Amino acid sequence: MKKPVLLLIYPAPDKDRLGSRRRRFTSLPKLNLYLLASYADKLFDVRIIDETIEDIDFNIKADLVAITVLTLVAARAYEIASEFSKRGAKTVMGGFHVRFCPDEAAEHADALVIGEAEGVWEQLLEDFLAGRMKKIYKRDTPHNLVGLRKPRLDLVKRKHFSIPNLMETARGCPNKCAYCSVTLFWGNRFRFRPIEDVIDEIRSMPSGDIMFVDDNIIGSPQRAKELFAAMIPLKRRWYSQADLKLAKDPELLELCARSGCKWLFIGIESINTQNIREVGKARVNRVDEYQSSIKTIQDAGINVLGSFIFGLDHDDKTVFDNTVQFCEEVRLAAANFYILVPVPSTELFYKMEREGRILDRNWSHYDGNHVVFQPKLMTPDELLEGYLKAYRTLYSIPSILKRTIKPRKNLLQVLALNLGRKRNYRYFEEGCRI
Repeated sequence: MKKPVLLLIYPAPDKDRLGSRRRRFTSLPKLNLYLLASYADKLFDVRIIDETIEDIDFNIKADLVAITVLTLVAARAYEIASEFSKRGAKTVMGGFHVRFCPDEAAEHADALVIGEAEGVWEQLLEDFLAGRMKKIYKRDTPHNLVGLRKPRLDLVKRKHFSIPNLMETARGCPNKCAYCSVTLFWGNRFRFRPIEDVIDEIRSMPSGDIMFVDDNIIGSPQRAKELFAAMIPLKRRWYSQADLKLAKDPELLELCARSGCKWLFIGIESINTQNIREVGKARVNRVDEYQSSIKTIQDAGINVLGSFIFGLDHDDKTVFDNTVQFCEEVRLAAANFYILVPVPSTELFYKMEREGRILDRNWSHYDGNHVVFQPKLMTPDELLEGYLKAYRTLYSIPSILKRTIKPRKNLLQVLALNLGRKRNYRYFEEGCRI
């Protein structure tokens, strides 16, 4: 018997879908789509559309369309749902924006999954097939991650992604950073998958590098040591997110490197101590230790992709040049710069709302590349122009040479990343100005 068609969709930001520079290649697939597929494949003909790499064919005869919604793509998600509804499909939405703005999302979908999907997604699918799908599906308790399904990575269109292999080993975060929605969605404590489950999944994955999507893979140092030790015999290269505390634990750092870690995304956020204190990250980030910590990690053979936020309340117009200079002095392998985003439901959002500083509620601008609030010590235009200048300077040839030409592992990969960003700057700037 023919199965009903289930489309799982991730919408693309506007800047990724414009004309001749429509994106066809990106860094990572969206793990949640492939996890959801693993629960549905016996009952549905499951198809995944990641709009960041491909166009949506609205003429697909879909029975059920499930859309994952982040704030920056909420408007696009609503457009997609409307188009499929016109064609007779039922629509369901989930994800961070649905969790934080359920009333808004409810106007655009037949059903919502609020919070984590495990435990309610299966029920929604059964209800849909029985013709009794409800409006709201919400899990009351966090999933304990034991026996988590393996994502359907066989559905990944691998040639479109830098790292098509991805998995999670934990959820949650005990930090309460004012700008971050992770704790609000996943909870304020770490939940870990059993290490044997993680190792089994790694063994089952296709060849190639692996991205662990954990918000902090060393959040529990003892657990991380056990995991890394178990990974060493597998001889897989991997990447993830962590914090600078890694530099303080020589045993953890050694195991991390020996297990195959080549890059870590680390939230440095700001080189201003007052900023770090006010956003609630002083326990983790010590500005006076940045340089030694980054050097220690990179000397161990692990490249640091540092993350910085511009527009915090103690940032003035000097922050841009000072941050680029810092990146060059510590020889960061690469850096991501973001404009501060007051994500709905975060402490930062409510603070700025009380102060009357939110200037723009166009959700597509809540992407870290647009100014949607009134900064304290500069104008919105000064923040945007300083941000673009910092990005342009960091990925100029002189800065790339200052930061990367030194004995380091994976030098060719580091150079390729930096030169790629230099090459794509014009398109990046265009996206920031639309």
